[in-house]
Amino acid sequence: MSPDLRFAFVARAEHGFTLLEMVVAVAIAALVLGVSAPAIQRLYTSTQYHGAVNDVVTLLSSARYSAIRKGGDIDVLINPKTRQLTLGDKVQELPGSMQLEVLGSRELNRDGAGVIRFYADGSSSGGVVSLENDTGRAVQVQVDWLLGRVSLCNEECEGVL
Repeated sequence: MSPDLRFAFVARAEHGFTLLEMVVAVAIAALVLGVSAPAIQRLYTSTQYHGAVNDVVTLLSSARYSAIRKGGDIDVLINPKTRQLTLGDKVQELPGSMQLEVLGSRELNRDGAGVIRFYADGSSSGGVVSLENDTGRAVQVQVDWLLGRVSLCNEECEGVL
């Protein structure tokens, strides 16, 4: 066999991976995947929570601006059992992992739902919407009765009604 031909066989045999190298690569990939899966679940839960809080604040703020723009009263129905917020024809359903409570004016509540009413002058009946996810993370959305402002409280809301 000529020396050039033997060198070609040797060089050709050095390409590729050994079984041990493949096993190590698969083990590292499995380890990275195993460590990142819980983090991805926490990220999904956190994103779902923040989205639900944002939906509640947006819907309440939208109701206030609609009342001012239309010059009439606008009601937001908040049903804790079905986790639904209703503004006119728009129904916003919160994820199943969220618990919802509402504190509003007893005179306005109906059909097992709390009601927060916004008036044409920008004021409201006032109230608090409490949201908590299944990990215990909670926030309260406060609706000021005098100015109708919608704001977030991480602690117990004060001076609401």
